[in-house]
Amino acid sequence: MKKCLVLDLDNTLWGGIVGEDGIDGLALSLTPPGDSFIAFQQAILDHYNRGVILAINSRNNPEDALRILREHPNMILKELHFAAMRINWDDKVENMKELAKELNIGLDSFVFLDDDATNRAWVRSALPEVTVPELPQDPALYTPFLLSLGLFEGREVTDEDTMRGNMYVTERLRREAEKRHQSKEEFLNDLGLEL
Repeated sequence: MKKCLVLDLDNTLWGGIVGEDGIDGLALSLTPPGDSFIAFQQAILDHYNRGVILAINSRNNPEDALRILREHPNMILKELHFAAMRINWDDKVENMKELAKELNIGLDSFVFLDDDATNRAWVRSALPEVTVPELPQDPALYTPFLLSLGLFEGREVTDEDTMRGNMYVTERLRREAEKRHQSKEEFLNDLGLEL
């Protein structure tokens, strides 16, 4: 059974390319084709709520992509749903290795969804332990395709499972907060803990 769903952004979580189309030009609405991306995000959120860890591996300007996650009114998935993110112009294979290290899980736990056949082939070739399904070309088929994979099913969902994604996100936020401080002592003092 797989543990982590790693997602591309442009033309995977939303229609269009944020760097070219901007926030207002993306297909992410209640009318076609944007409704297909909203339905797909809802299916992914359902997986998250059952304990699947979510991560991003996308070639994008981080500030542009994060703006969509934070501000687009029709985004179902928000920044707080992702345990780890690699939004940069680096190699997707290297990003995938870094995600595995950050999350402390094996690459064989990953499923990678990307609309770009070249990216899929590259990750599949370089990291055969990562499951890289052939995402359909038509976004209207993304949701039934994800649901048909059955890669995250197979056992009863426990309370711990439902909290897993949130625990990984909390850890990411803790690491980010710690980086904003000069020292570990400064970080701990800033927390204001009392015994």
